[in-house]
Parts: sequence; structure tokens; C-alpha cells
Amino acid sequence: MTVQAAYDDSPTRPLAAPRRAGTRGPLALARAWGPFLVPAVLTVAVGLTGLATPAPGPRERLTRAVSALTPEQILATARDTDAVNTFYYLLMHFWTGLAGDDVTALRLPSVIAMGIGAGLAGGLGRRVLTPGAGVCAGLLLAALPAVSRWAQEARPYALAFLCATGATPLLYRTLDQPRWWRWAGYGCLVTLTGLLHVTALLVLAGHAFTVVSRWLLSRQPALFWWFPVTVLSLVPPAPLISLAARQRAAELAWHPHLPREIVEGLPAAGVLVIGLALAARWPDRALIRELAVLAVVPPVALLAATVLTGKAWTPGSALPALVPITLCAAAALRGLRFRAVVALLVVALLALPQQREIRSPDGHAGAVAADRRHAGDRRRRHAVRQRR
Repeated sequence: MTVQAAYDDSPTRPLAAPRRAGTRGPLALARAWGPFLVPAVLTVAVGLTGLATPAPGPRERLTRAVSALTPEQILATARDTDAVNTFYYLLMHFWTGLAGDDVTALRLPSVIAMGIGAGLAGGLGRRVLTPGAGVCAGLLLAALPAVSRWAQEARPYALAFLCATGATPLLYRTLDQPRWWRWAGYGCLVTLTGLLHVTALLVLAGHAFTVVSRWLLSRQPALFWWFPVTVLSLVPPAPLISLAARQRAAELAWHPHLPREIVEGLPAAGVLVIGLALAARWPDRALIRELAVLAVVPPVALLAATVLTGKAWTPGSALPALVPITLCAAAALRGLRFRAVVALLVVALLALPQQREIRSPDGHAGAVAADRRHAGDRRRRHAVRQRR
């Protein structure tokens, strides 16, 4: 029997942790559910803190106004503008009918979605790494200011983050044990991701790399079901995406001052987590490569599209990339329990100033300023067309 060398490129079956027969005690339950519950509860708790304090920005006021329309009016409005957010507005229409349209009610779905997404990130860490690494990755994610910022925004970013994050562990489970219902669930999550926010679909580039990587290692033909499933799952959101592209909707036509936006959006806590991620190590190097592609490709593609066309970057668009980044950071802290605790405390302390800032009454002022710049850009483009 051939013995695999450590740190080779052979699959070490990290996608589904081995089942432990007969272990149903408290420790087993903590290992199974802790990586999901701890980050989820903490993220929701942090998101609820000061939830109603920041004044709603223009985009949130737009959410309130459009969700107050009837479904027929929302669909009619989509034919003229903002088609890319139609599905989100329909969801918010039914939500506000139940919960009301005050600031807290409008933002609550985003808080819950971000919390569940953080829990799924921890669960993914448990599956592909270890339960401890899953908890560490989820806690790092919960401590980042960007997570709180977009958890407190009545826009589709958090919901798209939830669907994109949920699709990744489901894909890993399906690649490990292909079943038709798992492929169907994965396809539904991809469809919801596309309906909620088109740029979140960039996670599919990382998923494609994962499928090819696993096929090169295992040569299992069943893995290639990913391609037809993904194509079919993109059919429902395709009309909205096409219509939104023709409209040059706000999500696809924001011209930011790119360097300044990126620097301001990358706090010290984020820099530390990225630095830890760059030091990631794991016996299955193929897994680290897959996580690296998931972390790098979406933001790089968005930045490249923005540089070339000026029509792609929004601050919440790269949220799904935070999951593989924190997973790589947790892998870098593997076996270093004291250092992991210190790293978590340092990240939380570095994040405190921005956490307080985003909970101030003008905590969404950055979004307001961006909306004003976008409006000015549109007026200038309209003036140029009129002169021509």
C-alpha cells in the first residue's frame, strides 16, 4: 500500500469530515454545531448593536419607497430602472408588510442573513479544516467592520452574501458525495445569488476552479455535473441581468474614485486578517489553492472591470471573498491556540474605531457621498450627450 507524503497535492478527503460512530455527547455536539452557532450568534448580536442609530442613506430610502409599491408596480418600475434589484424589492415588499418599514425592520433581514452567512462560513471551516479552525474563521469574520456595515444596510448585499456563502459548502459536500438533490440545492442557491446581486456570481469562478482541481485529483466524471447545473441555474436571473445592463442601473454604473475608496474600505483589522491569510498552510495544498482562488478572483475581477469600464465596483460586492480569506487566516493559525486567541483579540480591538464610526448617526455618510458622486457623474454624462 502506498503511503501519501505529507503536504502533497493528493486529496485528503477534507470536504466531508469523517463520521464518528457512537459519539453523541456534548463534546460531539459542540464540535458539530459550535462552528456554526458561535459565529452566527455573535454576528447577529454585533449587527443588532446600534442598528437603528445610523440615518438611512439614499439607497435605503429607495428600498423603503419601492417596497411600499404593489408587486405589479415593482415589476413595472423594473422595466424602466433598477431591474437588477427587483427580486430584492419584492422580498422586502412582503417583509415590510409583516414587520413594518421603520429603519430597524428594514435592516433586520440583512442582519439575520449576515449572521447565518457567518455561521455557514464557520461550518465550511469545520468541514474542510477542523472544528476549531471553523470557529476561528467565523469569529474573524464576525469581527470585521465590513460585515457589520453591510449587516446594517437595507440593501441586497447581505442576502447575496448568504446565498453565495451557502453555495460553497454545499458544493464541497456535493463534490464529495454527488447526489441529485444536492446538485438541485446548489443550483437554487446560485439562482438566488444571481437574482439578489449579479456581482456575487463571481464566486462561480472559484467554484469552477474547485471542480476542475478535484477532477484532476480524482478523475470522477460525476463532478462535471457542475457545468450543466450552473448553466441552468443562471437562466432565471438572466433576463433581469440583461435588462439591468441595458439600463446601466446604479449597481452597474457607479464611477467611484477607485483608489481612495479601496484604501478607505480596508481598515487595519482587514489588513491583519489578509496578512494571516497569506501565511496559510495546510497538508492538502490543493484546498489552499481553491480557497485562494475564491478569495482573489471576485475582487480582482471587479477591480479590473471597474478600471476598464468604470461600471462594476461597489463596496458590498466583494463580501463573499471575506469567507475564504478568513478560512485561510484560520488555517495559518492551525494548532496555535494561544496565538489564535491573541489574533482574534487584536482584530477586534483594531476594528473598534470603525465599528463605532459605522454606528454613529452619520455612519452611512460614505454611501451618501458615493450616491452624490454617482448622481453628479450621471448629470455630467447627460450634459455631454445633450451637447452632442
